[in-house]
This record gives sequence, structure tokens and C-alpha cells, in this order.
Amino acid sequence: MRLHLTFALITAVLLVITLHAGKKRFTFEKVQVFAQQQAQVPFVPLPDIIPPQLKKLTPYQERGIFWKDTYRLWRVKGLPFQVDFFHVLASDPSAHNAPRINTVDHRGSHFLAYSPTFFNFLNLNFTSPLPADLGYAGFYLRYPINKPDQLDGFFSVKGTSYFRVIAKDQVYGLSARGLAINTGVDGKTEEFPQFKEWWLYEPTANATQFVLDALLDSASVTGAYEFKITPGAVTSVDVHATLFFRKPVDWLGIAPFSSMYLYGENAPNHFGNVHPEVHDSDGVLINTGKDDWLWHPLEQVPQLQFYKFADENPKGFGLLQRDRDFQHYQDLDMKYNVRPSAWVVPHGNWGKGSIVLAHRPSNDITSDNVVLYWHSDQLPKAGDRMDLDYTIDFYMNDAEWPPLAYAKTALIVNPAPPPPSPLPSAIPIPAATVKSPLAPSLPPPIPNPGNTTPVQFLVDFMGDGIENIPAAAPPYLQLHFDPPQTGLREWKIEKNGYDNSWRASFTIIPFKHNVPTELHCRLMQNAKPEAKPLSEEWNYTWHQ
Repeated sequence: MRLHLTFALITAVLLVITLHAGKKRFTFEKVQVFAQQQAQVPFVPLPDIIPPQLKKLTPYQERGIFWKDTYRLWRVKGLPFQVDFFHVLASDPSAHNAPRINTVDHRGSHFLAYSPTFFNFLNLNFTSPLPADLGYAGFYLRYPINKPDQLDGFFSVKGTSYFRVIAKDQVYGLSARGLAINTGVDGKTEEFPQFKEWWLYEPTANATQFVLDALLDSASVTGAYEFKITPGAVTSVDVHATLFFRKPVDWLGIAPFSSMYLYGENAPNHFGNVHPEVHDSDGVLINTGKDDWLWHPLEQVPQLQFYKFADENPKGFGLLQRDRDFQHYQDLDMKYNVRPSAWVVPHGNWGKGSIVLAHRPSNDITSDNVVLYWHSDQLPKAGDRMDLDYTIDFYMNDAEWPPLAYAKTALIVNPAPPPPSPLPSAIPIPAATVKSPLAPSLPPPIPNPGNTTPVQFLVDFMGDGIENIPAAAPPYLQLHFDPPQTGLREWKIEKNGYDNSWRASFTIIPFKHNVPTELHCRLMQNAKPEAKPLSEEWNYTWHQ
């Protein structure tokens, strides 16, 4: 009898301890509750908290403010993931605010207080002390991603809903964002949601994945975000988000990226820069719901360009830095050749919508002038809840994307060289489509009523074994142009004997000035309707 009473007493004590621990345990579900509650009250943005002492500093002096290694979060415990924090700074607009930052362990959530003791202030003496409640502009995670005995930064958070991620042997480039609202849309003011609070979960002693929660807020929407981050040769970020809408949103961008593209190999203007190419990303890759692969290279644009790639239940999309040849950049400081590519894999069906690319002209390497995101045709209304799940992979190169030959290089000759005599000057495109393995017999010449300038394109494809196709049996070249009045001349497909790639070359005659020409080009097994593609589809918009 006493034995049964003893077991009962132990069980009761354990139950009390479990219930007590359960009350203190912090979970993502609590962030979801916070977001839902916040959606019921008006939006209040994070304030600008730059104190007067920091407003007087020069950029050089600001560079002397940085986190002390000795105070790195979880360093004393020797954990595999550790954290440094960004100080608020006047010259950096993304460092004017301080989201609330918490740590989470088995005892619950704990606010992380600010102290100037944690920072180096090289050669700086403030006449009055900095505010004790100043807070942090953001943080960056460290992990032995490159060497087992060295903690390198690989995940950085600073400003509105931006976060930057790199994989092994990379440097920071493009930025991911929590959400984009009215981004790149003419006539609409962009709304920038903010991550107003963060929860950093203390990792275990042998952890290979780090967990973060965040509370997002803006005038239109609140959100709870959970990030599960696995660093390595490919750094994967699993994102689970629950959004609560205060009001309708006309234009919503999901899984957005921002990047910089100044000029590439075909740009007419290098702005006096000595480097052959300057960009963080050089193209958009899409794996459609029908399992087609589309590559749209970025280009130097004279005005805002807004592209919508309509799709249903996309399998993946991303903003890539495909060109990894250092000789194409010649920049030892910026290291554009090792900037990350980012690839989104949606979980579940995202329905009908568009992958949207907005690209503004720029002459500034510090300005992100390229944005990419998914836009659903189903617009959220006030009171709606939306759950999102997707994975973002940040990587250098990966043969899986695409699992076909890819467009390695595209050269543009403007104006095109004259046709060799006695070839005619132009060929009309029947039904806006030409499918030909080699240049066919040429019909009589037609006039060029638009008085436009012919342009030559040379697109090199390689990979997935097409190098082994013999030169005497070339793949089938599929071309498509829009508008249908576009002229075409001198098209062919030929093998490059130096690297065994295949070059598709063709010259177009645009229909009219100020009417964009949409170009599509890919290699097929043969001319049969059921033939499978050998390469991704190279897509380009020519403006004249």
C-alpha cells in the first residue's frame, strides 16, 4: 500500500513539474498568437532611435563600432552556433531601428538587454553615455561553415524584413525578405513590413540546425515566421509563416528577393568602371508547374521593367548568380563570382499566379534594383489568414537546377552584321514560330517597314551531356518570337569545338521601335511534337 502511495506521490510531483515547465516553454504557436492579437490593433512602426552622439560620427568612425568576440552569445557554453549583434548607426538606414530580441531556452523566453560594454568603440569618446535601452539593429549567426575550428557569419538580419544568407565559401550578396507589398508596381507606394521582434533558440551542443522565430508587422498585415536554418555547402532555410491581414492588399509578393545588377557582358554602359561585369545576380530561373525550365537573364535597363511569368503551382524559382568565372569580374574586393544564388521550393500547391521580376535602372552598386517574388492571383482580404511553407536554398552551383543543359552565355551584336551576299535581308516568321535544326532555304526578301535595326543573338548551351552530341547530328533549334511580325534571318545551331557547347545564333528585325520583342530559344531532341527538351528555355526581352 505504501509503495502504491509513493508511486502516486512521485507521479503527482512529476505532473506538476511538467505542467509548470509547459507554461514556461516558448513555442512558435505563441508567436502566432502574438501576430493574431497584433492584427487587431493599429500598426505602430519601430521608431528611429539614433541618439545625438551617433549622428555626429563619420563613416570611418562608425566602422570602429563592432561586437566584442568575448561577449558573443553562447560562446561561454562553447555551442556550435553563436551570435554577434549590429549596433544602431546613423549612416545606415537599415540600422536606425532596434527590434526586440529574445533568447529562448528550456526555461522560456528572455529579453536580451543592450549594453555598450558589449561593443568596441575604436577611438571614440562620447561626452554623454549612450542610452542604456538603445537596443540592437540586428544580428548575425556564426557557425563553422568553412573550417571546423572557425566560426564564420552565414545568416544576417538587419532592417525591415530583410535577411541575408550564404553557403560555404561565399560572400554576402542578394537579400531575402519576409514579405513584399506593392513592390515594383508603378503608381503604388511600397509598404515595407518590419520584423519587430525576434526569438533565438539556444542550440544543443551538437546542433547542425538553428531555429529563429520572428514577429512581422506592417500597416496591412502581421505575421509569425519560423526559420529553420541548416548551413553548409548549400545553406537551407525552411520558412513557415502565418499571416493575418488587417486590410486588403492589392499586390502581395511572397518569398521575395532583392538584388543588385549594374551591368553584364552585353551592357553598353559601364559607368567608367574598370571591371567587365558588376552584379550580385545575373538571371531568373523558373521551374514551372508543368515542369518546364525557363531562364531569363538580367540586362541593363533604361527604365523600370516589370515581367510577369504566369504559372500555376510552381515547382521552384530563384534569383541566380550563374556566372562563376572570376575573369568575367576581375574584382578581388567585391568577389562577385562567389555571391550566392537563391532557390525557392514551395511546399504544397500555391495555385495560380505569377513569378514577378521588377528591374529598375541603376548606376549605384549599393542599391538593390532587382526584385523577384511570387504573386498569387487570389488577393487577401481584411481578416484573412494565410499559411505559407517553403524552403530557400542558398548555394554556389547545383546540377539539379536545371536538370537540363543551360544557357551559359548570351552575346548580343547591335547592330547585327550585314547578311552575306546574296542572302535576302529578312524572313517573315509564320505564326510567330520557327523550328529548324539548320538554316532552311531562304524565301525572297521582304521590306522592313518599321525601319528598325537588326540585332544578332548568340546563345551558348552546355551541360547534361549535350557536349557528347556529334557535330554532324545537331539538336533541333526551337525559336519563338513575339510580336509575330518580327523578322528573322541567318539562324543556325553549331558545335563549339573548343568546349563542346552548342551555339544557337539568329538575327531578328524588330517589328517597331518602342515595341518590345519577346525571344524564346531552346534545344530539342528532334522536330517531332512529342520531342523532349535538351535545354532550358532561354527567354529575353529586347527593347528598341
